Amino acid sequence: MAAPAPAQPSPSQQSARLPARLVTCLLGHATNFNPEKPQKLGDITFDTHHRLTLFLPGISARTTPPPDAIEPAETVNPDTRLIEDPDGLSSDAPGPFDRVVDVWPERVELAKTTETGAYKAFLVSNYDATRGTARMFIGTATDLVTYDLKRIYMGDCIVTLNPPAPPKAP
Repeated sequence: MAAPAPAQPSPSQQSARLPARLVTCLLGHATNFNPEKPQKLGDITFDTHHRLTLFLPGISARTTPPPDAIEPAETVNPDTRLIEDPDGLSSDAPGPFDRVVDVWPERVELAKTTETGAYKAFLVSNYDATRGTARMFIGTATDLVTYDLKRIYMGDCIVTLNPPAPPKAP
């Protein structure tokens, strides 16, 4: 007689997981971004475009609210990383991310400290599961609200769920 199959945990017993995500973007350098007035994407002009790819590993879903921006950062999964940035949009902020708030599919906020002590902020939002797309914003800020308006990038991304993990950088 065969042994009974092991009982499967109920959905409530399983910890919810966010899938791994590969976010491949074409980001435009915004030349007229103005945070003091409402702007539709069509109102913003871009002078150059840059490819950037971000890998977000699969992680447990949040069960508590994320920390506020002034609270200490949570531990960042070291597999969270930029895997393609041929034009060096993040070259002033080498190394791993300092802060990640992953509340997928609503948004993912990431930050790195630049060599001058400013913050390079990344925001992935507007995920459309049907189309497999999202939007990304990158800005450099001296504090939580003061962005260098000459260093704003934004654009559309293709999101691949559960991709093979990319190789780690040497």
